[in-house]
Amino acid sequence: MEAAKKLAGPVVLKAQVLVGGRGLAGGIKFGEDSEEVGKLASQVLDTPVKDERPSALLVEQRLEVTRELYAGVTYDYRQKRPVVLASSRGGVDIETVARENPADMAETRIDPFKGFNCYQARELAAEIQLTGNELVQYSNILSALWNVFRKHDAELVEANPLAVLPEGKLVALDAKMSLDDKSVARQSSMLNRIGRIPPSQTEGLEARRARAKELGIPTYIEMQGNMGIVADGAGSGMLTLDLVTDYGGKTRVYCEMGGETTAELMENTLLAALAVKDLRVVLINLIGGLNLMDEMAKGITSYLRKHPTKVPIIVRMSGTNQDEGRRILTAGGIRWFDSLDEAVEKAVGVSRGH
Repeated sequence: MEAAKKLAGPVVLKAQVLVGGRGLAGGIKFGEDSEEVGKLASQVLDTPVKDERPSALLVEQRLEVTRELYAGVTYDYRQKRPVVLASSRGGVDIETVARENPADMAETRIDPFKGFNCYQARELAAEIQLTGNELVQYSNILSALWNVFRKHDAELVEANPLAVLPEGKLVALDAKMSLDDKSVARQSSMLNRIGRIPPSQTEGLEARRARAKELGIPTYIEMQGNMGIVADGAGSGMLTLDLVTDYGGKTRVYCEMGGETTAELMENTLLAALAVKDLRVVLINLIGGLNLMDEMAKGITSYLRKHPTKVPIIVRMSGTNQDEGRRILTAGGIRWFDSLDEAVEKAVGVSRGH
């Protein structure tokens, strides 16, 4: 490869995908020369990372690293404020460090009115046992990450791993930035400067998000479970997610349709939800106020006529025109419940193979 020849030495190949976890999935390889790099490049491009197939490769000089650190800024939704994270262990998920080696990390929550100050950055660096020039470099990096996080409406900005080289220099071997989707209009000038992979050229999460948006679905979120959750409002949706967790279930994809839902949107939402692999069940929670339950039932049965699926669909239906809606579901062989607790209990049982 030309890039490897120009670098003239050991290189690292990194799959360019829109998800994390490349290393564990085989999306990062090390090569000694251009001939070996050519073979490794084919392997990396043919290896999906969390069902995202790489569309490009980044080839960089391989650096000698003495140890790896972590630095990041994210948002604590429970306390409703940003949090700056530091760790003496890099190259792995910070959640794993917090769970398995909590003594190796430090954090501080930020008052959004006061911001993140230099002395706080130095304190965090000292807490993870950095001293001297390394402490100064690390605290400057934390401050830079905070400025990016604040300026660009980010949900996450991190350098991981943040490598310490033999001469003591700190270099970010990888970095990630996740923006709040609702801030796109505010950040359009920045986004226009960034070369982006069109979602149509991907096969994973970003393609599914883009498709959901095209289908008119207001909220589309993927998680790590095996259940699909569809709700017709924010309140009913949050309640459903909480109950699923209370009953021991885990959500894989969550779709919220909004307050004025049509049969077409109901059908489109199932199309988006069932595009996700490894679903064992889909639970639909419908409370008819503005939404008409007969229209919702027509949307569900229309989807199943066009796209027969082996994934069970369980519906909780209550509200306007519920009798007609339930009649339509029954005629279509779809099980419905009046009680949300009963529907959730049943769906969670199916997801766990009961």
